[in-house]
Amino acid sequence: MKSLLALLLFVASSAQAQQVMIHGGVPAVSPDGLHIAFLSNRSGADELFVISADGTGERRLTTTPDDKGALAWTADGKQILFATSANDTSHLYAITLDGTRLREIAKVPGRAPTLSPDETRLLYMSGTWTATRVMISAPDGSNPQPITDGLSIAWNNHWSPDGKHIAYTSRVDPQGELAIYVMNADGTGRRQLSHFTAGSGNAQWPVWSSDGQRLAIQVNRPRERDAHIWIIDATTGEARKLAAHDQPYLDETPAWFPDSKRIALQSNRTGKMEVWVMNADNSGMRQITR
Repeated sequence: MKSLLALLLFVASSAQAQQVMIHGGVPAVSPDGLHIAFLSNRSGADELFVISADGTGERRLTTTPDDKGALAWTADGKQILFATSANDTSHLYAITLDGTRLREIAKVPGRAPTLSPDETRLLYMSGTWTATRVMISAPDGSNPQPITDGLSIAWNNHWSPDGKHIAYTSRVDPQGELAIYVMNADGTGRRQLSHFTAGSGNAQWPVWSSDGQRLAIQVNRPRERDAHIWIIDATTGEARKLAAHDQPYLDETPAWFPDSKRIALQSNRTGKMEVWVMNADNSGMRQITR
């Protein structure tokens, strides 16, 4: 069984991603912007690491064989949230930055559990990868309620900063390209936000800026075997590409800094997947992990 991190990259990008060692990937930036949590399978298993945003002080926080994912931070920035998954059951944990204290928050019959910004609700996926039902529950996983019908996909669910909306990856045509959708936190008001022309690629992994005005996403082009980061206006859907390239690079899994001026991402520009940071104005691309 492939690890959750490898499966995430397979679903989120292309088969090429499976052939790249994930030395650093799926970054999550702390609320104060000083640290980046990330996953790595450099040891053969998915493990959680944290590093300063300037690329110093890398620390490994976990040493277990569990498949890991769904990285986030608690609101106070003192703990990192992550999920382990096996047999369609996930456990959500919080761990301190020095790795000394670990506590379980919830156990759910699904994947990728994520807490709302005010930590009063839990969101997760259930069902198959092609017929995904989004569930919402109490923080400990109790009282679950579906907010989508499960007739299509609903991946990469991310809360808006005010907790009122959810952005996610879906599509209307089962054979069509992926697009970014937004809905209210109760599942109403579903609308397609991204509208790329046919053949432009699969739009996915939507993450809100801290001011709630923009989303950073990735767009994968399977034929070209590449991926770019884009920024989309949360109201109009107007999109802008960042760090354009004509090489078979995978720039993926964006994560905003709290100032909404910088974005962390994973990229294989140097041959293996690493954590990078760039400015949202399309400047200053630099590698963080090595």
